[in-house]
Amino acid sequence: MYDRRVTAADDEGPDAWCYDAVEPRSWAYPGGGELTALRSLELVWLRFDSGPAMFANVVDGEQAFEDFLIGPPAGPATDAVVAEVRAYLRGARTPGRSTWLALDHGPGLGAAGWTLDGVNPAWCALPGPASAGVYGGAPADTRRGVRALARPGRVEVRVRAIALATHVMVDAALTLDVVAHQPRRLRVELVDGGSAPTIAVREAPIPRPA
Repeated sequence: MYDRRVTAADDEGPDAWCYDAVEPRSWAYPGGGELTALRSLELVWLRFDSGPAMFANVVDGEQAFEDFLIGPPAGPATDAVVAEVRAYLRGARTPGRSTWLALDHGPGLGAAGWTLDGVNPAWCALPGPASAGVYGGAPADTRRGVRALARPGRVEVRVRAIALATHVMVDAALTLDVVAHQPRRLRVELVDGGSAPTIAVREAPIPRPA
């Protein structure tokens, strides 16, 4: 059953459809939260808990587009909102493959984050004050990985990861010439794991279907 669902979701993913026209858009859900579609090819559920014991922005759920389109939502939402979000995603996409990038990280590094031309594709507006912080959520690696829609042309990719041995944040950059409808995979690897660790980000081959 699970394998069939994964296969069905793949048929809704960025290699099966062009989601290039998707822009960040939000919908309200019960409890004062906002469900946002992002160019990271994911949806995030965020609400502000104003109670004195919490007073923070809380992640209620995160989910890849394709898994949301074929299965139950990962966070709270009315049936009407779920239908509206699905209609938006299906209405924005067109036949063909998306222009997207994926990012993996090698051994010795914690989960990596990135910006494309200075913009974090996973960033979204908070329902409460930024000073309250954000709690909850999980690395994209626990879902379909770090990935994002990209615009064709020259793109500067900046990557930040944590060196696990020293708990030091390290940065690297790479400039790509992105071609429309051609996915690219990048990999960030530890170059020097010493007291002043360094990393490098390189292009990696895209796995071919078996």
